Amino acid sequence: DVPATAPAASSAPPVPASGGAAAASRVSGVAPAEVSGAALKELLDQLTAALLATGAEPSLRVGGQLGAHHRILGRLASTQPLLSGYQGALLEHALSLPHERHELLLAWAYAEFREHSLERYDELADVLLASLHERLAPNDRLWTKLLLQMPRLPRTVLELLRSDVASAASPRLTLGLTTLRDLALQRDAWRPACLELLLELCTAGSAPLRAPSIRLVVSMAAGEGVSQAVPAGTSPHISP
Repeated sequence: DVPATAPAASSAPPVPASGGAAAASRVSGVAPAEVSGAALKELLDQLTAALLATGAEPSLRVGGQLGAHHRILGRLASTQPLLSGYQGALLEHALSLPHERHELLLAWAYAEFREHSLERYDELADVLLASLHERLAPNDRLWTKLLLQMPRLPRTVLELLRSDVASAASPRLTLGLTTLRDLALQRDAWRPACLELLLELCTAGSAPLRAPSIRLVVSMAAGEGVSQAVPAGTSPHISP
């Protein structure tokens, strides 16, 4: 028999691992108790960067997989400590292009709503919505859309709505009034608070503020706001 020959050793130098591969190589084969917090943080940071990389979004959208991608990101965020580094990175990622990534915010909100207490959900939703409110233009209807689609609205939203309609000079007045109308028509739990605020505006001291408020309430009473408030093919969300 011809003795087997050993495979020739490669003359090429080994290629060092980089990024997440390097971090993974440092902890592979090590008992979980022995993995340092720094190594785990590095792995999470690398994973976060990979998941939030924007290069794949166009192909995911074309392939119809972007929704699944958003659900994965949201589900992962719901497993992290509240307002942790990953959650902060995800929020900034979503808010950098809110019209393209608002469904990511919704996927995250629904994951939190399903998995955690109402106290934790409300705290997170408060931050998500306040950040979105600050980032969007004063007349951006995406604000209303998210309020209608969130699984639950924290009560702090009412203060944001009140600030939007605080004066006739508010750049958010028109959007604030129509948002109050839509919430009153589509979210049963919010109807009393929204109607109370609208009626309060109808008796406000400022005539420029009273006039549009009265017109809106009159149109609601006549049923004119229903077709605009409920888009075709959708059903109203009536959770709190």
